[in-house]
Amino acid sequence: MARTVKGNTNVIQSYVLTESRYKFSAYEKRILYRLVEYAQDEVKGIMIRDHLHKIEHSLFGRDITMPVRDILKDEKDENYTKAKSAFSSLQKKTAVYEDENVWVSTQIILGVKIEKNDGTVKFEVHNNIWNAMLDFTKGYRKYELITAMNFNSVYAMRMYELMSGQKKPLYFSFDELRLMFGVEKKYKLVGHFKARVLDVAKKELDDNSPYSFNYKEEKKGRKVIGFTLFPTYHPDKKDPTLLQTEMQSKLSASSQISSRVYDYFRYSFEFKADEISKNKKTIIEGEKRIPDFIGFLSSLVGPSRTAKNRIGYVINAIKKKTRES
Repeated sequence: MARTVKGNTNVIQSYVLTESRYKFSAYEKRILYRLVEYAQDEVKGIMIRDHLHKIEHSLFGRDITMPVRDILKDEKDENYTKAKSAFSSLQKKTAVYEDENVWVSTQIILGVKIEKNDGTVKFEVHNNIWNAMLDFTKGYRKYELITAMNFNSVYAMRMYELMSGQKKPLYFSFDELRLMFGVEKKYKLVGHFKARVLDVAKKELDDNSPYSFNYKEEKKGRKVIGFTLFPTYHPDKKDPTLLQTEMQSKLSASSQISSRVYDYFRYSFEFKADEISKNKKTIIEGEKRIPDFIGFLSSLVGPSRTAKNRIGYVINAIKKKTRES
């Protein structure tokens, strides 16, 4: 049975998760992709209306109900073998969340229960995990949900998250990359790592994704000490409907507002394209005059969510800070 996909929507994954070091299977990654999507739907005020999906507040976080087929890739799962393995494994793993005030280690999901009669799975997500998915203060990565769900290799999934929307080259030491891809105990030889991780990920991205990469070995003497990853973009492989929507939404303001600031207003503050256009003069002036403009905007995200007039709160704060600068 085919999985349920709500159209090809851009999902924004917290950079906290994108850069974290972990070992997830492809099925575990699909569970996380769904959680990121649900968390951001909640912030946007999008209500899931069918009887198979539920997001309910609990004492310590969110109770999630979703169809098991949402983590499958057009395949059957006899006796829920794949699902049980993925949810059981993910339940044993923890994620570390850290900001300027606290360090917390939390189980990613809790209390998994599969209802075999209707094919749903129920589990709890702690507030720390839910909030980490929405923590935009350390940057973000956007990727297309359908593309991410369809990769066969977990290495391709991982690299897609890193390359999605990336414009500048990224350097990682050999040890850092092995940790990030969860292979620190194997592929100790550079040739093996290239063939079984980097080349596998690159082929899948080249074939199926608008975002891919080239790489270059970096050496100290004759020893390979790391790799520089060069992002590549292939718009012909991007979902045409999504691409058209993005282009139309940016036409009015993107030529004058940097893409990073524009996207921050779109996805962190949930401004609509016309709301950005109406206030572009203030935004442009703020970007010019306020040092670390993105950092300043990040300080407004939390308070803006509880403000009676979200747009007015953000715009007035920018005007006030601009006058002070």
